[in-house]
Amino acid sequence: MLSVVIPVFNEEARLRETLATVGRRLAAFTKSADAGGGGFEIVVSDDGSRDRSVAIAEEMAKELPLRLVRSERNRGKGAAVRDGVLAATGDPVFFFDADLSTPLDEIEPFLDALAKGADVVVGTRKHRQATIVRPQPWHRVQLGLAYTRLTNRLLGLRVSDYTCGFKAFRAAAARRIFRLQRLDRWSFDAETLFLAHRLSLRVVELPVKWGDRPDSRVRVAGAIVRSFLELLAIRRHASRGDYDRAT
Repeated sequence: MLSVVIPVFNEEARLRETLATVGRRLAAFTKSADAGGGGFEIVVSDDGSRDRSVAIAEEMAKELPLRLVRSERNRGKGAAVRDGVLAATGDPVFFFDADLSTPLDEIEPFLDALAKGADVVVGTRKHRQATIVRPQPWHRVQLGLAYTRLTNRLLGLRVSDYTCGFKAFRAAAARRIFRLQRLDRWSFDAETLFLAHRLSLRVVELPVKWGDRPDSRVRVAGAIVRSFLELLAIRRHASRGDYDRAT
C-alpha cells in the first residue's frame, strides 16, 4: 500500500480540491498493473490550523481512504511531516505539499527508483532535466542556492535541492529517520537528509516538474535567520551524540 502524507496549515482555500485530485490520481494509479494493484492511504497532518482545514479533511474522509493527524497548536512543517510519516502504515511513504507544486505524475519515477534499491528519493529542481513551469522570483532562487551551499558545507553533504517538497521513502527508512528527526520548522528537510546519510541509507535525487505558488507564506528574512540557527542545531545534536542515543 502506498501512503502519502500532506502537511496542512490553514489550507481551506485549496484543500478540498487537492484531496480530490490526489484521491483520483492515486485510485487510478494503484489499480494499474504496473503498480501491482495495491491500495493507498492519504494522511493529512494538520499543524494547528485555525480555519476549516480540519473540517474539510474530516468531510473528505467519508469519500477517500484518508486519516487525519492533528496537532492542537502550530509547531511547524517539520513537526507535521514527522507526525504524518510516523502515523503512515503503507510502504512506500511519500510526502508533498498541499499546493501540489510538483504534479502527482512524478510519483511513478520515484517508485521506480525505490524499486531499484533507493531508500530515499528526493525531488530536485536544480537538475538540467527538471522542468520549471513557473519560476520563483529571482531573489528567492538566489537565496535558495546560497542556502544549499551553506547546508552542504555545514553538514558535509552533496545535495542539490533540500527544500523541494516532494520526497519518498521506503517505510523502514522513513521510520528510522523520523524517529530521530527533531527540528519542527525551517531546516527539517536538511536534517532528514543528514540523518539518511548518517544511517548509511541510499539517497537518490530525481529531477521533477515544479511550479512556484505565488501565495507562499514564507517570510524570507525570518526564514534565513531561523534556517541558519537550525543548521547549527543539527551540528550540535550530532556532536552531542543525540542522534546516536536515539538509535
